[in-house]
Amino acid sequence: MFLCTMTAFACAEQKTDSLPRHGWFTYVPYGRSLLSDVHPYDVRADLLSHTNKAVIDFAQTDKPFKATTQGCFGVMIPIWQGNYGENHQFGISITQMAYAYLWLDLFEAITSPVINTDYRVGIARPTFIHRLNKKFVKNYSITWSPFIHESTHMGDELQIQRMEMDYAIRRVNVSYNWTELTFTLNEPVDRNSSCHTFRAGLMLLWDWKAGWYSIKEAAGDGNPDLAHPKISPWEAYFQYQYQSPATKHGIQAVASAEIRNRVVYGYDLFLKNGQPDTAGSDYRRFTYNTFVGMRYNVPNYDGYFSRISLGLRFYYGNCPFGQYRSMDNFMMFGFSSIYQ
Repeated sequence: MFLCTMTAFACAEQKTDSLPRHGWFTYVPYGRSLLSDVHPYDVRADLLSHTNKAVIDFAQTDKPFKATTQGCFGVMIPIWQGNYGENHQFGISITQMAYAYLWLDLFEAITSPVINTDYRVGIARPTFIHRLNKKFVKNYSITWSPFIHESTHMGDELQIQRMEMDYAIRRVNVSYNWTELTFTLNEPVDRNSSCHTFRAGLMLLWDWKAGWYSIKEAAGDGNPDLAHPKISPWEAYFQYQYQSPATKHGIQAVASAEIRNRVVYGYDLFLKNGQPDTAGSDYRRFTYNTFVGMRYNVPNYDGYFSRISLGLRFYYGNCPFGQYRSMDNFMMFGFSSIYQ
């Protein structure tokens, strides 16, 4: 609710125009999340079937897959932007990003528990864009996020259940800070035109020695020796997105894909107290996330919630949510709605 309120406050209705915008608190059309981003700064609601494990199943069924809902409440608050040079070929913007990601088991009959929540916020980030307006290379942009912090929390019902079932690890302290640099070729600033967008990103930990997570004994999280982090202070990704020309009614086809190289965390969520620890060290793997669907562009309005996408999503890799990133071979597929 807070994020939605901030969005409405900071982003008054912006109509489309022929020139780039300039000044304080004006909508920035570039540097935004692509539809395949597994951690987007958009508003998103998904109904997905995914790999089922006992540690995320409050009902403790033996079904290999289960359906849950996921909601992302993200904002990209514009602070300032300016445009310079002949025909405004150069642009600079400062934006503030934040999101809350909620994973809910609404179909569980007893309590419909929260499985996991992720929160992400950081220092305002600058983006530079160079508008080339060539036939294929329309523009390129560079974004630097100096400092981003993420904190994650396991749902209360599942955490209590873990204590009752005598699991050795009751909670993981996945709370970390990093800096992120992205390069984008062909930002889809003209939402109605055909566009092939390519984006590469690199995340680097601020504290290389601390790693991405820990298990704090003093906080009641169990034995710190149950975590076996290997120093792996980076994460990289590549994304591609295609949008077709929009019809006169604002309808267009969209397709987006992401491949990401990230760390699979080294702790065993299934370990019971008294059992020998079988968890290995962290290791790296590629994850894959895709979105294919249709998008509606609200006519004569280019601002928040002016683009509504409906489609199918598929993900494979380690679990992308904070407390469960040691779970590998995790698959998700289903329906997704995205509001930009």
